[in-house]
Amino acid sequence: MPSRSLQGHPGTSAPHGWEPAGTPRRHWRWRAMLAAMAVLLAAVVMAQAIVRNRDVQTVPAPDDQTATTTSAVAQDADFPPSTTVPPATLARTQPAAAAPAAQTMANIEAPEQLSSESLAWTYQDMPCDPGIRESSPCKPSRVLALVDAKTRPDNAAALVPAALPVQAPATTMAPHPRLLLDSSTLATLRQRATGSNPQWTALKAQCDSYIGGTVEYPTGNAYPNLPNIGQGYQGSDYVPALLAEGMCYQVLKTSNASAAATYGAKAVDILLKMSTSGSQGQPPCTDSGYGIRFYGVGMGMGYDWVYDLLTPAQRTQVYTTANAWITAWEAPNGCADFEYAHPQSNYYAGYFHAKAAIALATYDENPSAPAEWDDWLNNQFAKRVQPYYQLHLLGGGWPEGYANYAPLGVLNMTLPLREVKTATGQDLVHAAAPYSYPLDSAEYTMHFTWPSRAYFDDRDTNHSASTSQPPGTTQVGLFQQLVGALDYWGSPHTAILRQYLAEVNAATSGYGTADPWLQFLALDPAGAVAPVSGLPLSYFAPGLGAVAARSDWGTSASWMSFRAAPYANNPAQGEEFFDQGSLALVRGGTPLLLNASGWMVHDPNGTADENLIYTDNFGSFSSSNIYSGNRQEENVFYVRNMNNGSLVEQFGQFASTSEDNQASTKVAAFEDGGNYVYVLATGLQDMYRSFAAGKAVVNWSREVVYLRPNRFVVYDRTTAGSASYDQYLAWHFPASPAISTTAAGGKRLDVTYSGTYAGAMTAVLPQNTTFSTTALYPSSNPTKAWQVQVRSPVAGASQQWLTVFDLSAAPSAVASAKPVTVTRGSILGVQLAAADGNAVVISSTGAAGTPLTGTIGYTVDNLAAHHVITDLAPSAGYAVTVATSGSQKSITVAAGGTIMSSARGVLDFTVNGNSVQQATQYPPPVSALPVPGYPKPYKG
Repeated sequence: MPSRSLQGHPGTSAPHGWEPAGTPRRHWRWRAMLAAMAVLLAAVVMAQAIVRNRDVQTVPAPDDQTATTTSAVAQDADFPPSTTVPPATLARTQPAAAAPAAQTMANIEAPEQLSSESLAWTYQDMPCDPGIRESSPCKPSRVLALVDAKTRPDNAAALVPAALPVQAPATTMAPHPRLLLDSSTLATLRQRATGSNPQWTALKAQCDSYIGGTVEYPTGNAYPNLPNIGQGYQGSDYVPALLAEGMCYQVLKTSNASAAATYGAKAVDILLKMSTSGSQGQPPCTDSGYGIRFYGVGMGMGYDWVYDLLTPAQRTQVYTTANAWITAWEAPNGCADFEYAHPQSNYYAGYFHAKAAIALATYDENPSAPAEWDDWLNNQFAKRVQPYYQLHLLGGGWPEGYANYAPLGVLNMTLPLREVKTATGQDLVHAAAPYSYPLDSAEYTMHFTWPSRAYFDDRDTNHSASTSQPPGTTQVGLFQQLVGALDYWGSPHTAILRQYLAEVNAATSGYGTADPWLQFLALDPAGAVAPVSGLPLSYFAPGLGAVAARSDWGTSASWMSFRAAPYANNPAQGEEFFDQGSLALVRGGTPLLLNASGWMVHDPNGTADENLIYTDNFGSFSSSNIYSGNRQEENVFYVRNMNNGSLVEQFGQFASTSEDNQASTKVAAFEDGGNYVYVLATGLQDMYRSFAAGKAVVNWSREVVYLRPNRFVVYDRTTAGSASYDQYLAWHFPASPAISTTAAGGKRLDVTYSGTYAGAMTAVLPQNTTFSTTALYPSSNPTKAWQVQVRSPVAGASQQWLTVFDLSAAPSAVASAKPVTVTRGSILGVQLAAADGNAVVISSTGAAGTPLTGTIGYTVDNLAAHHVITDLAPSAGYAVTVATSGSQKSITVAAGGTIMSSARGVLDFTVNGNSVQQATQYPPPVSALPVPGYPKPYKG
């Protein structure tokens, strides 16, 4: 269970629920239940502290270095039923900003604005709505919502909800079944129900496997042997069985009434056991309401799919228990209060889906359903989820990690939109205020999978697990559900995703498939496929500030991922890690530059290393233990306040949000020019904790120029709060790198992982840098990630760093990198000489995002080369002249001429002899997504 500390809270709660490594899963479950009961006794006291904290919204400086946390770990539950659960690391204690207790919301700067100046984010009071039925629950006291900033008074609590264009609640619902299985869908599924369809064969086999068995009550045996059914983990085994039996019933009821009746009866039995209340039922508050993702969703969908088999009394039982789950979740200061307060987490996603399913399914019989539906549509969706996801998850992604939480989290944030469409006819995905997340999610998953197809961009939470595949392995089930989403919503990329799914399935041997009912619903065995090469070679998800780019769509391609945006996950949930500005690099299935937080949890000893990651991210500050609480496992810039070799204060990034901390972090420019990809991230300093004396990081921007196919030039402009602070760039590799010195005096690292050459890193600027290489965590055995710290030889608060990464397949193919000689203007740059082509990259030494003015000049070796100059005026003409003298070429670039810069101010040309040729201008990558509309599409 996650800690209940919220962003800005100077204190923390100790996480609980930890079990030693190797504890059998069934043992820790009942212990967790007992622990949950004890926690509930203290819930009122804890909740009151939370509410007081929410009433004290603090500014981000000075920051969270005064927070204290424990290094214990807590349990959560997205694990396959067959696995032994390791010490999970789901209890997250967020850093707190130190600020006077009297610093209230009314004193804060204006919150983040969306595309309309009248809209703003804030925590607002949510009293009971007048006129709502007495049976409808009151809302918690504080939730994050979009409000109308024009009405902002001195008292922020009086802010009124923003009015977004959503239709009035439906008063007439489609007939049952109305959730997913509308008449047209059922007709299609009945046609597919043949022995030649592997999805139907698997579904029917699952339905048959439960016949003749006993359905246990929630308090019974959670994991009985087939044909018996238990709840599994908090209902996780009920739901696939219930929905399988319900779907078999609906598909066969017109063609095989006898078989359908058997399946329907079993579905009813499961549904009634799930909805049991009292001593045999499941307490909704177990683990802060975690089980609503199974119990709530299952009761809503099950009620709808077997509606005609239920007696009036049975229907009443189901919706009465379902209402109790909603009431518990929404109770002021209740057990799920800290989860309900924020619209982005795996917990909230379960509630979001459950409330939609319950309200829509029981609308005509349940006295509370009309109010539940009204709240879901006009409050939960219109004022919270839709604007938050269009701002922070536009383009897709899941900030809690893809190894555990993404498959179910994405499903719970996408499937309700289809349920709304089949039940009411409303298309909220393509509405005037669109919700593009169901479509964006599919695009994101294709672009952020490694070229090998077997592994996903492993940022954020990854849990060690005793499975045949390492954490981060691409889960086929995620792609299966998204194929169905693209197909239903009419995306032009559906055929491509079908082909991609086939490749992922082959690469992972079918790892992590979706439940049979979902596969049967989502996959059309006769569906068309199209080559994956039809996708663009790069993708930008502006919500999470995530960029992926590759050399091609082959399985041996070079690939990068990058991220820069404010914290998006619920800070009290804390599954998103602290890596804004971090870069990861892979060739095929061989990583060069790691997301170390994901890589460390692999076996062997993945559980022990997961504990080290947790302690590093959330442990207590210790002046003598650098590995506790400093979040140092990322490929980012670090600043430390040291005294005689000991830490003075906690360092690293924290959960800085645009809503609470006014974080300005963003990808300020993204462009795919065909032979290059240009990315500029600014405002990265806003993601850092402050020191007692002031900001640790005053400024940091990171520019990445990817020169296809294999080279990446990374340019960092940094300013620390003091020249006396220890400052360095950290890079993480899967094997201990071999260090050498280049002919030009630069430092080069070569990395070979598992017998395969992964690539090289060359530090170009500052010249004569020092390298410090160590195991990321010295106590880890075996070591899985090596950290290289790069420091400047020159003291100074401000530094400029130029680093080259090369993913060539052999050391001899790596480009020789050395700085250019600057002859005119405020610029720096690097020249890269290689057998497969030479290149020069030039950038400004001025403020990031400020175009260069005046003439610039530089000298390079007398080689034919591809030149890329960033930081110029956008869409402007330039004159490029070349003068050759012996072994050197002098390049001069002046405003006015026929060589045109791009829309992002990049000049791209080739020099051969004294001839200058404009590189081919490529249009931006074309994608049908995200859906244009609200908020305005990204414009850089």
